[in-house]
Amino acid sequence: MTTESETAAQPMDASIEKLVYGGDGLTRTPQGVVLVSGVIPGERISLLLAERKKGVRRGQLLDLAERSPDRVLADCPYFGQCGGCQYQHIAYPRQVALKQEIFLECLERVGKIRLDVPMTVTASEPWGYRNRARFQVEKQGDSFRIGYHEPRSNNLCAVEKCPISSPAVNEVLSRLCGGVGADVFPDCGPDGGPGGEMELELFASDNDRTMLATVYSSAAPPEQFGDKLRNAVPMLESVCWRGRGSRAETVWGSGAVICRVGEFHFRVSHATFFQTNRYLLDAMIRAVLQDLEGDRALDLYAGVGLFALPLARRFEKVAAVESSDAAAHDLAANVGVVGGRARAFHKTTEKFLAVTSARWDLVVVDPPRSGLTAGVVEHLRRILPRRLVYVSCDPTTLARDLALLTPSPFRIRSVELVDQFPQTFHIESVVHLEQSG
Repeated sequence: MTTESETAAQPMDASIEKLVYGGDGLTRTPQGVVLVSGVIPGERISLLLAERKKGVRRGQLLDLAERSPDRVLADCPYFGQCGGCQYQHIAYPRQVALKQEIFLECLERVGKIRLDVPMTVTASEPWGYRNRARFQVEKQGDSFRIGYHEPRSNNLCAVEKCPISSPAVNEVLSRLCGGVGADVFPDCGPDGGPGGEMELELFASDNDRTMLATVYSSAAPPEQFGDKLRNAVPMLESVCWRGRGSRAETVWGSGAVICRVGEFHFRVSHATFFQTNRYLLDAMIRAVLQDLEGDRALDLYAGVGLFALPLARRFEKVAAVESSDAAAHDLAANVGVVGGRARAFHKTTEKFLAVTSARWDLVVVDPPRSGLTAGVVEHLRRILPRRLVYVSCDPTTLARDLALLTPSPFRIRSVELVDQFPQTFHIESVVHLEQSG
């Protein structure tokens, strides 16, 4: 009788059935379902089974017996070792098609929803699109390393460039790796040292010429850290050192950059969310607004107001609700330019909805990856806006929430995938709903 460990040590042939949300390929073997990274549906492979962990069996790709015609050579030398991208081995048009399939499968499997409306797709420039990137930092003496975690690991994959990030982000990476990082950053890393673990987030403005740099560390900032970093990297408009688990922060510079999207200007400060794909900002606004107009609109999880400001051009009154301190501060400043047509509320979505009884023509929700809370779903069913727009960055939580909102009291009117994250498994969608009564 062959044991599981003996089976795992023997290569086996398999066919890849499909990709699942998360980027892996799925194959069915005599040992059950196995997930394999770096593959494409339809390919025949040789794999080595790994031990089952948390109920999931993984396999290591050994060889390709039959390649997909959509397989391409990855543009990044770190692909496969770096955990940032999952799809660089797939031609971009096929990536988009696969994301559509995965999205529909999530709706059906999680929400028991079969779309009976067309689904449109807005593709992106596949490279150089990211205006925000968050890196792990390790520094010991003259050795400075920066990069991403390896897949399913806390080990650092050091990089000197990132092909999906904007030229400005890569310029800063180049300067840091060229000596600035070793000169300015304190010792830090997973094995301890004065700084412990450290992360650096870079966010570039719309013109890719000015940038925010935010350091996350449990240690206190070195004296004049931000001044030294800004002097070494002039495009840094502002540097912020944020203590983990607290609100303590030190800022050098203005604390914010201005991002322009069409006719709208948005103040974006440290620790504030803003859409990551610099090529699709207009497209996201169009996907949300479509032909909507009316008297009263409510923008929930509003961030800095990316949707609230355009809504104020279409609706007489707009309420924008945001719970984050930093984002709420930016939101108030940004909606101030439209006068009395829009008002910012610094509170949680659930608390705002608990006391509102207004008849809203439109409600826009753009929740975090965890989706809507049960309380928010119940309030939406109670206030029953004429139209509801759900902006989602996770199709599994979207499917869960849509199952609670449809087919009553809402029905799905349209679905658009906006591919904010080429080369990765992430799926961004905009779902328009209307009253089903």
